[in-house]
Amino acid sequence: MKVNSIYLFVSLALLFLTSCFTSNEVTKYDYSYLYDEDQAIISPKYKIFHHSQDSSTLFYELNSGDILYERVFGDSAKAANIRMKYTLFADKDLTIVLDSGGQNLANYGANGQRKLLQNSVRFKFDRRECAWLTVRFRDENKDFNVINILEVDKRENTNNQYFNYLSGEQVLFDQRSVKNSLSIQKSSLVETDEFIMETSNKYFNMTPPPFARSMNYELNVATDDRYFFSFVDDFFYLENPAAYNRFVSKNDSGIYNHVFYFGTQFPKLNQITELIDPIRYISTSTEYKNLKAAVNPKKGLDAFWLKLGKNEANSKELLKEYYHRVEVANKFFTSYKEGWKTDRGIIYIIYGIPNSIRKDAGSEVWLYGEENNVLSVQFRFYQTERSNISNHYEMVRNSDYKNNWYHQVDLWRQGKID
Repeated sequence: MKVNSIYLFVSLALLFLTSCFTSNEVTKYDYSYLYDEDQAIISPKYKIFHHSQDSSTLFYELNSGDILYERVFGDSAKAANIRMKYTLFADKDLTIVLDSGGQNLANYGANGQRKLLQNSVRFKFDRRECAWLTVRFRDENKDFNVINILEVDKRENTNNQYFNYLSGEQVLFDQRSVKNSLSIQKSSLVETDEFIMETSNKYFNMTPPPFARSMNYELNVATDDRYFFSFVDDFFYLENPAAYNRFVSKNDSGIYNHVFYFGTQFPKLNQITELIDPIRYISTSTEYKNLKAAVNPKKGLDAFWLKLGKNEANSKELLKEYYHRVEVANKFFTSYKEGWKTDRGIIYIIYGIPNSIRKDAGSEVWLYGEENNVLSVQFRFYQTERSNISNHYEMVRNSDYKNNWYHQVDLWRQGKID
């Protein structure tokens, strides 16, 4: 089902951020649009912050490129018309209402621009337990709705919802800084101001093919540095962060919280050395080894793509598509390591956008091909609770993927990817 061909579309995105809810039921909805940048669909980012005993804040971010701008009057400036409504439920069946409200968002601009629109709303929640927050965005100009379900966890006051991450006044929604400094805000409900920070610039390995053994044990990272720090008026300024930063209260052996930094240009790859590593998925061991040791890596990289594309024009299109997928993987699948190195990232890069994606509270099922077709291939990814790191999914691996994987890699090596 392609969204641009229908008049009204309701998306039920299950965005469970902690561990209050478990389910094995895969939804009937198709979520492949979530990772398709060509689909101009509202895809909000969220951050919940428990700022006080009786209420919490929902921060959200929209991309203006996903919103339709229209003239209010004949020759007036174009404007977006977005309505947001939320309802907080005490139960996962969404029957017992605790609070509700909404906002209208007006923003002037033009279609096709891509700027980030951030806002927030406070909701009443005075229980030290779990709740479920439904958030509906309606683009009035498109007659289009998106509904998300968020898990609110106010039980343990060191989980990620008790900390907020800021770059200037902008909220960081994915625990990832794009600048070499950021502020960490602590909820006043967290009684201690004394914390321990552990950092590492460890190079995390790229994930192996889907038929090979997983290496996700690497999350038990040995940090390079460890120091004590204090929040002052509930804020801590982190300057020159390492790639991997985790902190925990000084007197608590409980939950670690994380901040990641992959450089100011991320998710883009701009350096020649950065462009070499991702091609490991489609190169031979010898090709990759020679490129890593090349005196002139640009010349070697150009020769590699020319070999695959057979001619200059085809080679340019091939590498353009490949690195576009790498960038999209970085955008959508980054967790404690760059998105292209993850289980979902490797599949997205080699296979492209799935024909369909099914989701439940903690997993995604990607289908390439048609339902019930023996030639189709399906991948299942499970969201893990490892170390309180969001957006981390691990693939169910199987040796049966081997032939299909090498066939798909061969298509890249023959320059036959559309």
